[in-house]
Amino acid sequence: MEYFIEANSFAAPFFSDTSSGFVEADSPEQALLRFKDDYKHPCGLYAAVCYQDANAKHKGHEPLAKWVSNAAGVCEGKPEEGRVIVLLDENN
Repeated sequence: MEYFIEANSFAAPFFSDTSSGFVEADSPEQALLRFKDDYKHPCGLYAAVCYQDANAKHKGHEPLAKWVSNAAGVCEGKPEEGRVIVLLDENN
């Protein structure tokens, strides 16, 4: 299945760069991990979210899953969630 990913880099140097793309994978988790492994921004990946498709994102649907860096987990008050996939409600 093809998923739509939207991502933010670490601040470069004052704000994040946003990027998006499509990833072929068997699950939202696998799509995020593939996107992370292929991410080439010089400041690195801060966080990314996975949607069923681009229409779901632009229609305001909740993402299926997200990937957060250790730094993003700390900022959210959940350092244990750094560098893990957090599943969201897939029925949205």
